[in-house]
Amino acid sequence: MAKKLFGLIALCAVITPSFALSEKAPLVLKPSSAWHVDYADERCRLARTFGEGDEQVFIVLDRYGPDQRFKLVLAGKPMKTSFERGDVTVQFGPEEQEQKLDFLNGYLDKTPAIIVASSAGLAPISKSEINALEKSIGTDWRIVAPISDARKKAIKYIKIGKPLRQHIQLESGSLHAATAQLDKCVDNLMTRWGIDTEKHKTLTSLVSPTGSPGDWIDTRDYPPAMVRQGQGAIVDFRLSVDTSGVSTACYIQSTTRPKEFDEAVCRAMMRRARFKPALDADGKPIASFYQNSIRFVIPVF
Repeated sequence: MAKKLFGLIALCAVITPSFALSEKAPLVLKPSSAWHVDYADERCRLARTFGEGDEQVFIVLDRYGPDQRFKLVLAGKPMKTSFERGDVTVQFGPEEQEQKLDFLNGYLDKTPAIIVASSAGLAPISKSEINALEKSIGTDWRIVAPISDARKKAIKYIKIGKPLRQHIQLESGSLHAATAQLDKCVDNLMTRWGIDTEKHKTLTSLVSPTGSPGDWIDTRDYPPAMVRQGQGAIVDFRLSVDTSGVSTACYIQSTTRPKEFDEAVCRAMMRRARFKPALDADGKPIASFYQNSIRFVIPVF
């Protein structure tokens, strides 16, 4: 998917060393918990544990709104890798194609984790959808065709390949019931934001930037203390946008680093972000929201 990341604070070239992957058979892990849906103020989380002991893997799928795609985190000792960043391959098999996603090496509650930096889905999106998303600055979630119930039912496992030396296969079974609960959570989430969910299903136009979102944040907004510490971050945010296209509030939906980054993002967005309001089925302005992500990167020389 066209990345929902803009305002790349510092450009850097990263050369990732290569190594020969072993030919080990995948580590197949059966569920050790049920799927759990967590309702939070700014996101809906679907999570499950697979395996036991040192082989245990915890998978998290986070959604922040009506976009069917999600942020993905895979945690556990089998997820440990020496690569700081790169590509991870994920397949919701056996029918859906493998997808290659950007990841950052990190931790989830002190447990090694692969944190997928780009949005993921149950299947890769088409080139035409990617092109359309790029033209819409990556914010029109309606462009990506939803995965049918039949395809969700056909999923039997989640396979994680590169960069792991031993690939992992999580025996998930059908994701139909679990993702249906996630959809229910998202409807509840938007209602709590003060959004008319029914009218939003028939919008003729989403909230749209009047300028380039890349101009809303620059190197001056990088928290000085974080620069000195060499800290980077990914910050997902939401702006409430009224019927005149004005941002009335900023909310942090997800963040990987200290609050200094969160404060910098909201300060910059409230000062510089400008929009055209969303329009309902009759073409009338309606209160809505805008979501995006900012990735703070320290240059590597």
